[in-house]
Amino acid sequence: MSDGHEGAVGPRVTRRGALAVGGAALLAGCGVPKFLGSGPVEVDGGEVADIAGRDYPQITEPFPVDVTQSHVAASRERAHSLLAAAPLPLTADELPNGSMRDDLHNHAEHARTHLAEAVETPSTRERLELLAHARGPARTVAATWAYTRDELTAADVREAWESHAADLEAFRERREFVGADPVRAVIVHDVVDRWLTDAEDDGVLRSTGDKPATALVVGEHAGTVEEAEAALGDARHVYEQFVDSLSDPTSIRERVLAAHDSLAETMDSRLADLPGEDADVLAEFEGDLERTVVGETLRSLHTDLPYEVRVPQDTGAATTFLGRVDGLATIGAFEAVRDRVEAGDYRTVEDVEDVLAIRQAAVTAMEDALGACADERLGRTVLADLTGWFDYAERDMSRYDDPVEVEDIADELAIYVGVETIAAATPAAVDEALAALDVA
Repeated sequence: MSDGHEGAVGPRVTRRGALAVGGAALLAGCGVPKFLGSGPVEVDGGEVADIAGRDYPQITEPFPVDVTQSHVAASRERAHSLLAAAPLPLTADELPNGSMRDDLHNHAEHARTHLAEAVETPSTRERLELLAHARGPARTVAATWAYTRDELTAADVREAWESHAADLEAFRERREFVGADPVRAVIVHDVVDRWLTDAEDDGVLRSTGDKPATALVVGEHAGTVEEAEAALGDARHVYEQFVDSLSDPTSIRERVLAAHDSLAETMDSRLADLPGEDADVLAEFEGDLERTVVGETLRSLHTDLPYEVRVPQDTGAATTFLGRVDGLATIGAFEAVRDRVEAGDYRTVEDVEDVLAIRQAAVTAMEDALGACADERLGRTVLADLTGWFDYAERDMSRYDDPVEVEDIADELAIYVGVETIAAATPAAVDEALAALDVA
């Protein structure tokens, strides 16, 4: 069950936040620019909301490793069995504390929601994450109920966490940064590292002060342990499946670290030609760019430039390397916007057709970028993060109905510009990454 080429349609929100950029630019080489008059421009809010709600390309994160059906089924069955451990819905006779009863029903609903989402998603990677998120609140329900019946203690939960922590440390000690195809290896090790980070949540060990343990506190700590155990189990399974698929597992640690250093040099060189981290970026350009699309786009992309990236260690090197690829795409996007501004080659919004054109430019850029990437897997690591930006824009613009001034929807419209320009810069960033990895 591998998702190396998943993908096409459906909402997804990923780890990158939407750019809080403003206004009204279409940065796609539109030719002769149109300029606003002196008065405010209004567009129909209902039409804008309709445009924001249209279909868009969904590009899923790559997951080039086979996961067994039995592993997924075991995680799903674990969540269902935990929910079945309490006689839901609980009655006042079974649990007199009404507030706690409501909390447990909310936890149960949370778990059921994730279980339903896991069924619907085409992504094995996301399915495992959703099942892990379902198991946490499901365990909270089961453990809280068990505590009220004197079948579980706070000491039991702490002991479970300590056992999990020992398992996590043992896995870390035996895990090696191996691979054959460096791109595939980096992507898989990135997934493993992210899930191991999830498995490190030590909230269960944090002191609750002088307050005595309550059924719900113990239950929630048990839920923390459960979700951490799920993350570790998924990381271990993916790693073992990956290693088993290699005919000759060879360390690629030094190769990846060298590639990271190469990309760092490239990024530092390009950043040296851009406004400094603390610069007022709009002051670098002529004209009043405040509350214009290009102005706010420049400001937001500048804020997102990768001036600070942590130095990779033995663990996390893959994630840091992929962060460099993402950073290169952001630099490319800023450079493209800067060049358009300097050339005056941008368009402002005067009507709903311009809104549609801006959004369509983002959609087209996403579609074109994936096919233009020399390695689709690396391209997906950047583009998948952009997919959720359409959801941000739709969420915010769906509240409009009456006529609305363009300035009031500046941030939402410019989300599309961020998608467009970063997507367009992704193929070049992928080329840089492949060259750094010395992939022919």
